[in-house]
Amino acid sequence: MRRQTGAILAVVLMGGVAGAGCSAAPGAFSPDDAATAVAATVAAMAVPSATAGPVPTPEEHSLPTDLPTAAAPELVLAYTDGGNVALLVGAGPAVRLTFSGSVEQVRLSDDGQKVAYTRRPVIDQPVELRVVNRDGTGDSLLMGPADFDALYPLSGAVHHDVYLFDFLPNNHVLLINTRSIFEGPGLAKHDDLIRIDTDSLARTMLLAPGRGGDFTASPDGRFLALVRPDTVELVNIDGSPSGSGVIPYAPVITYSEYAYYAQPVWNPASSMVGVAIPSPDPLASSTTGSIWRLPVGAPASLISTISGQFFRLSGDVPLVSPALTHVVYARPTATPNIWNLYRASLDGNGETLVGTYNSWMGWSPDGARSSASPGSRAGRRGSSSTCRASARQGAPWCGARCRRAARRWSSRATCRWAPTGNTTSATASPCRCAWSRASRWTS
Repeated sequence: MRRQTGAILAVVLMGGVAGAGCSAAPGAFSPDDAATAVAATVAAMAVPSATAGPVPTPEEHSLPTDLPTAAAPELVLAYTDGGNVALLVGAGPAVRLTFSGSVEQVRLSDDGQKVAYTRRPVIDQPVELRVVNRDGTGDSLLMGPADFDALYPLSGAVHHDVYLFDFLPNNHVLLINTRSIFEGPGLAKHDDLIRIDTDSLARTMLLAPGRGGDFTASPDGRFLALVRPDTVELVNIDGSPSGSGVIPYAPVITYSEYAYYAQPVWNPASSMVGVAIPSPDPLASSTTGSIWRLPVGAPASLISTISGQFFRLSGDVPLVSPALTHVVYARPTATPNIWNLYRASLDGNGETLVGTYNSWMGWSPDGARSSASPGSRAGRRGSSSTCRASARQGAPWCGARCRRAARRWSSRATCRWAPTGNTTSATASPCRCAWSRASRWTS
């Protein structure tokens, strides 16, 4: 949490000086007037002799030498350790906040006082959404399997589950959206929006399925950017209309079992978002990206259309910089499967070749630097994982599991499912995932 004690004190002191300097009366001010004013001021400030005490000594009247200073920012880090929630404050030591295991993801409130987390006791079975205080007390269930399944009719799904969850800025309010889980592959989002007060545990449906979507809160916590497979829009934090326009876009073919969702980014002033949207077919011979700005309370504007591959970089990380000044995209080189990463202004000017890359990993918070894994094999670290998939689940299910594992490492993955024996639904065959990961900062 940022502390502004020093800034407030400066404003107060500066305000007092300004008031003293603005008290002169208009018109001419003669030496006699000045003498009269000084005498009147001295008389007004004089202490009556009947109540006067000893004259303060210079030491008694001096300012303290140790003035209060603004506290240094406190680093608070929440993470998973052995399937439990752990917290590191400052230089530590780190402490565990939970002990029941099976924790998947954590989110930390801006003031560092609350940790929301998901816990899945059995892989591919229903999830628990929980919250715990910074000191380990108050571990509470926000939504359990029965709560998720009761949201909507299952309609062929096995369960409903949380998809995105995060705290609002400077708040203990958690926003979530949900998805359905089926026996086979597929990512079926509900495009809803639910608000949970982690202090009172009260839960509110803000936007019904089809009206919400993936969400990104503005830095000041007043607005939300909502994304669906064909729309980006801005709403107030309670889900009500903000009077802003919308960015419509053609659904992007993913050649997989999920729908593409654009990745908008807010500017620091919380006054607008920027987004880069790929052309509809990423495997077409010529691909482009449309660069948009959408201000709060105003229509959207198309800034440019840039030739390049934008879908290949797309994922959970925006391509537009936080200051809404630059965008990154890729183009193939003459060598098969080797791509160049480019950076340019949103209008397409000032294009710069960054270098070959393997995976885009994002911008620094100020937008001055970016991170990508190198395109060469030098320095790349490899890893792999093996699971088993039945014939009924097959290669699509195997691929989905592989990509999910790779996303944990911000990596690109390849997957191969090798059926063995007979191919009945009861037969399980090896499913081998392999991915590489390495990162570097680029200017």
